[in-house]
Amino acid sequence: MITFKKNIITLALTGALVGTLSTAAKAQEMQAPMTTQAQANITTAELSKFADAFQEVQVENQAAQQKMMGIIKDEGLDVQRFTEIQKAQMNPEAEVEATDEELKMHAAVVAELQKMQPALETKMAGIIEDHGLTLDRYKAVAMALQQDKELQKKFQGIMMKKQTEG
Repeated sequence: MITFKKNIITLALTGALVGTLSTAAKAQEMQAPMTTQAQANITTAELSKFADAFQEVQVENQAAQQKMMGIIKDEGLDVQRFTEIQKAQMNPEAEVEATDEELKMHAAVVAELQKMQPALETKMAGIIEDHGLTLDRYKAVAMALQQDKELQKKFQGIMMKKQTEG
């Protein structure tokens, strides 16, 4: 089973591959709901910083996904098959229906992905900090956005404005 500490990827990634790899970390993060007061403390300026960081993190995440898919293919597995095996291994009640060869390839891929995780986390944290946010604050804003419809609308407005300006 894969569990990544401080999994930054889960905050912004929507890709099935990384989503599959980080399901456990995401579930753990979701168990701590934000308070209304914490949501109310997010300023427009802070949301704008978050939006800038979010956009850059998304670009980096897409590059990381491409690299991960390359690693999977280089090891001889299809991305979909890797994902199926990964999901089965993360579910303690599911039996993994895979050949010994597939399991060996899967293990090799997982080892490679784990090797690249620290550098990716460092890079993501650097992007976030370059935009004037701490990693904890970035996570708090991300969680608030998931729970607060008004904040989501405000965020979408900021993102649309940035796209028309850019």
